[in-house]
Amino acid sequence: MRVNSISPGYTRTLMVENLLATPVGKQMRSRWLPLIPQGRMAEVTDLQGAVVYLASAASDYATGTDIVIDGGYCCW
Repeated sequence: MRVNSISPGYTRTLMVENLLATPVGKQMRSRWLPLIPQGRMAEVTDLQGAVVYLASAASDYATGTDIVIDGGYCCW
């Protein structure tokens, strides 16, 4: 059995876009972006490489792995 995970940072999804369109969301965005060294939120496509890797035979021997894709957020 294999158990792996992907831990994305702030990711631009439809739900997040709807939130960011509100006054509260605009405040949240101005707080989020300075915390991300790459200076932007992730796009869903930024996660696709990790998804393909974990779904492929290339990761057959990987287990207990967490792939952090957060633009450097955890580095601060």
